[in-house]
Amino acid sequence: MNEVFYTVQVGDCDRKFREGTTYLDIAKEYQHEYEHDIVLVFVDGRLQELFKTLKKDCKLEFVTTADSLGYKAYRRSMSLMLVKAVYDVAEHKNIDKVRIHYSVSKGYYCTIEGNIELTQEFLDKVERRMRTMVEKNLPIQKKSVHTDDAIAMFGEHGMHDKERLFHYRRVSRVNIYSMNEFEDYYYGYMVPSAGYLKYSNYICMMKGL
Repeated sequence: MNEVFYTVQVGDCDRKFREGTTYLDIAKEYQHEYEHDIVLVFVDGRLQELFKTLKKDCKLEFVTTADSLGYKAYRRSMSLMLVKAVYDVAEHKNIDKVRIHYSVSKGYYCTIEGNIELTQEFLDKVERRMRTMVEKNLPIQKKSVHTDDAIAMFGEHGMHDKERLFHYRRVSRVNIYSMNEFEDYYYGYMVPSAGYLKYSNYICMMKGL
């Protein structure tokens, strides 16, 4: 079977890439031309995540963390990793809810509800867990699931606030992001993996009321 190659235009240059090549692999070929990390891409004007694959001749415009869309994807992905780290350290059975309220500079402010004592030791463990995920470059994966399956999943994970929320959603399917078996719902695109999330250096948490 003959391999299929497509023409990819980046800037004023055209190159051939094999059908099925991820935009992530293509981005790696051009990363040296950019000061900041490439995290998303416009494919013929349509925003895509980098795990998507090449299916036709196209024009690519890379989005970095210096761009508004790229920066938002970075912050969103960091939120996913932070919540996963909290659940990893505290365990699902001890958490009722983790809520990220806003980010400040390079840090994050969130509250936790559950059977947890927010000591400096706990925060240090969360920080170390996040650094470990970055070092291991855990992939951030995306899947589309039926809303009923999402409701069941959140119920199993003890994330009852999202379980209740999805009972009122009228759409039939939702996008779920996962990192090393931890699953959560986010509206908006993510970076490809935890290795991109290396610039935040502090978090602030308070016990939820």
